[in-house]
Amino acid sequence: MTNHLDIINWATDYLTFKGYFLIKQPEIIQETPWSNVICLTTSHGDVYLKQPAKLLANEASIIELLANQCKASVPNIIANNSDLHCFLMEDAGLTLRNYINEECKTELLCKAIKHFTAFQRSTEDNIKSLFRLNVPDWRLKQIPHLYRKIINDKKFLKADGMEDKELDKLNYLSPLITEQVYELSQYGICEAVVQPDFNTNNILINPETQQFTMIDVGELAISHPFFSLHNFLYQATIHHSVKEQDYVWNEMLNACIESWLNLGPKDKLLQGYELSRKLWPIYAACATYHFMHCC
Repeated sequence: MTNHLDIINWATDYLTFKGYFLIKQPEIIQETPWSNVICLTTSHGDVYLKQPAKLLANEASIIELLANQCKASVPNIIANNSDLHCFLMEDAGLTLRNYINEECKTELLCKAIKHFTAFQRSTEDNIKSLFRLNVPDWRLKQIPHLYRKIINDKKFLKADGMEDKELDKLNYLSPLITEQVYELSQYGICEAVVQPDFNTNNILINPETQQFTMIDVGELAISHPFFSLHNFLYQATIHHSVKEQDYVWNEMLNACIESWLNLGPKDKLLQGYELSRKLWPIYAACATYHFMHCC
């Protein structure tokens, strides 16, 4: 994605037409194979221009569906250009990662988890609508098939350094994965949206109102909701000095299952959570494989 000039010209023309005036030159915030993000500082505050990769270019439509049908706290879109697969959105605050400090760490991490899990539950009845927007289907019943698709792509895996003996082991594990997927499905937890890389860098917080906004929703898929939560806890150990099984970890773990306590006792939900942790690497492989083929 190299046509920055085209998208910047479109954005500045649109904003000027709407009465915005640029205060300084556009600033590239992110430039990756999967998206470009450019900050436009205007007379009405910062505006962000995002251009996802073409195969992720339905992000604006996903945002609008989540806002309208799920009442989700997602970016407010100012304008969308489907030809250039880019859109403009209002500033929604700081990343939670940059905002958190030691004093408020536990409270904000748990609050972010509860916000996200409530959002997940709000999408349970909108799965078909999301599928119509080409949100990937990684429901549990699809996981064994997706796993086999990846391990059968031997050319791709060998190009990444995998050896034949490792491929043989992956094939050997296939029946076990199918068995564990079935076992997890018996816990009765509805599948919902998942954010493959759910972490404190794709949640924004308004310092004045403390409102959260979820970003990068073009990366969403439909799968078991616990998978995203494992990633969040893992990222917290990297970026927020959380240690597995310490006080903050356990508070976060309790926050992870709170939204599903109406479905069963805490002990049973924790069992399901631990089982989903065994399958989390398979889900993560599906996500990585998908995004490597999107960019």
